[in-house]
Amino acid sequence: MRIHGFFKYPTAWSFGRLLKSSSKLPQIPHSSHHPRIEAAQRTSKPVIVLIHGAWHLPDVWIKVKQRLEAAGYEVYAPRLLTVVGPEPVDYSWRVDVAVVHDLVLPLFEQGRQVVIVGHSYGGVVATASVEGQSIADRQSRGLRGGFSAVVYICAFPIARRGFSLLSTKGGDYSEWTIKTEPFKKVPCSMGVIPDAGELYYSDLPPEEAKEWRAELKSRYQSQRSFEEPLSFCANDIEIPMTYLLCEGDKAVPVQSQEQMVAEIPGMKTRRCTAGHSPFLSQPDITTEVIIEAARNT
Repeated sequence: MRIHGFFKYPTAWSFGRLLKSSSKLPQIPHSSHHPRIEAAQRTSKPVIVLIHGAWHLPDVWIKVKQRLEAAGYEVYAPRLLTVVGPEPVDYSWRVDVAVVHDLVLPLFEQGRQVVIVGHSYGGVVATASVEGQSIADRQSRGLRGGFSAVVYICAFPIARRGFSLLSTKGGDYSEWTIKTEPFKKVPCSMGVIPDAGELYYSDLPPEEAKEWRAELKSRYQSQRSFEEPLSFCANDIEIPMTYLLCEGDKAVPVQSQEQMVAEIPGMKTRRCTAGHSPFLSQPDITTEVIIEAARNT
């Protein structure tokens, strides 16, 4: 178990068993004088799993995680394995789905329901993670628990089978991405140009934005994670879905977000004026949208 800030996340992962499960879960401390009552209240609410985007780590969720926990939710923010160092890798989104399943399958076995929240690239991971693991899917196999809702935050839900994040974008990378030729299946860890932080943190106070931009310099993203197609898409999902449209987003413009949502008739939408990182610049409304989705399951 590694610690990044106050986020605990599993890092062990088997390349031979993408869906392995763990019997040991991270524990979230609490200070109640009535632990049995608090445990019962917490169990009655779904667990919230927060999935970060490309080139980022779980600590971007710090403000939202604190607010959700204050509202009585059990919250996890796993670290995705496609966010790497500069050495070339060839990891698809499948390794990130394995991380999610490693976390949630033991929770499902306890009968817990889970709301999964995906930001940006994390939307790909959220969609793929739901396949075969909704409450109804698991009930049909005589199993307990399951995903009860999905929340996308200026994310890529992937509306069509056979599409990837990159093909959803039209097949072209943004000009601020440092990569190799697309779809050649050559191991590559993509970087971003120094000015990319302006797109991610455009509506943060200058000093806070500066701190987050500094962290991007050492972050890389497996190129294959953007190019691997999905055989299961958002239109296959049969649990409630909500999309938070971010009108000030400079990395994934709101017009692109709206176009993706328009292809998924079952998607409920909420709007905010935030940029690409609403969990940092507008954590209250981000938390509100997540709690609303959790209450409506």
